[in-house]
Amino acid sequence: MATIYDVAKRAAVSTYTVSVVLNHSAYVSPELTARVLKAVRELDYTINDLARSLQTRKTRTVGMLIPDIASPFYAKVVRGVEDVLKEAGYSLILGNTYNRLDEQSRYLTVFRSKQMDGLLLFVSPGDDAGLRALVKAKKPLVFVGRKPIGLNADSVSADNVRGTQLAIRHLIGKGHRRIALISGHRDLSTDADRVAGWKKALKKAGLPAPKQYASEGDWTAESACKITHVFLELPERPTAIFAANFLMMTGALRALKECGVRSPEDVEVMSSDDSEWLDVFEPRISTVAQPSYSMGAKAAELLLKRMKSPRRRFEQIILEPELKIRD
Repeated sequence: MATIYDVAKRAAVSTYTVSVVLNHSAYVSPELTARVLKAVRELDYTINDLARSLQTRKTRTVGMLIPDIASPFYAKVVRGVEDVLKEAGYSLILGNTYNRLDEQSRYLTVFRSKQMDGLLLFVSPGDDAGLRALVKAKKPLVFVGRKPIGLNADSVSADNVRGTQLAIRHLIGKGHRRIALISGHRDLSTDADRVAGWKKALKKAGLPAPKQYASEGDWTAESACKITHVFLELPERPTAIFAANFLMMTGALRALKECGVRSPEDVEVMSSDDSEWLDVFEPRISTVAQPSYSMGAKAAELLLKRMKSPRRRFEQIILEPELKIRD
């Protein structure tokens, strides 16, 4: 692998001149610039970021952990993050945890070993001692989507209590009285908030919130499909189902189809994630649209602030969701 010394020798200039040309840090005559760039091409030279990071103690990289890039919601969040970081001169390294604590712990170890300048993450359910240690040490870290329970740290999330209330009120307004909820793990803020919003909306309408109508999935279509089959076997099955994410919404629809239940005529389904795909779905699915791109962009901006000012006060940003009706 060619070094900066090889480039300087080939171009007959100093290593300082090569560095200035490649980093655009000072003026170099067009003639010398052309010689340096020609030598770079001929030697297929690439800047050694590892050597640079040893000098600057910065890698200009940020690590991010998400549950599953297959979900349209997380893909949009990542796009918001990447756009902001790219503008600031940072690169993003992404990892999928699939909501597993062991995968989260493994990636945190990898990211630390690679000396990432900062970290963004959708926290997995469960207690992670390594993560708690990072927060206690005040490492540059921002929680995205899911507020950390029992930890004081920067976070950017949506108001899931209000978002769920919007959905349940909409279903009540359409005449539904038996409304079920498929959430994720309740020990995460997002799903605890959705359960709270479900109960509040039903209580305000004078409707019961039976325990058998609220079930906990794992954010996959398969889990929601099984849960929906259980709902359909109840003596008084629900006439509407609100699913916590896009994938679980598709699982609920699959179960209805397997049982020959029409949607929305017999059982209406709503989702807490939105996607352009739903504009061509049959049946048309109304959703609570999460501010996914803004969530990612604001999380990246907050992380950049933290890296610049490590001693600043922690900040919790809560974004407003929007009811998107496709009836």
